[in-house]
Amino acid sequence: MRLMFAMLLLTAAVTVAQEGFPLDGTWRGERAGAGKVPVTIVMVLQWDGQKVTGVINPGPTAIPITDAQLAPDGWKVSIAAHTPKGAPIKFEGAIADLGKYNRAIAGTWTEGGRKFPVRMVRE
Repeated sequence: MRLMFAMLLLTAAVTVAQEGFPLDGTWRGERAGAGKVPVTIVMVLQWDGQKVTGVINPGPTAIPITDAQLAPDGWKVSIAAHTPKGAPIKFEGAIADLGKYNRAIAGTWTEGGRKFPVRMVRE
């Protein structure tokens, strides 16, 4: 019985240890769009050991992220990119539910000179 309990604790510890960098993964959210149709935003972020890299809306028209920062003080996130036409995109927020797999980033998405409240959830 003790051995089984020890194995369960070890498995749980390994699972948490493999969680990795807080921004790693695929994040999905929505911003307001034309009319009442929301615009889905998907970000794929990866920590390479030195910096955060990734894309917005992966696929043939993916937008490369030009800068991404994570400040551990308050778990503040800042992501920058440019639309295909060169207009700046910026997302600033803070990570919530840091200990959970499906954590979220609540913040402000700025695109085309407009600001939108956005909540991104890691999938």
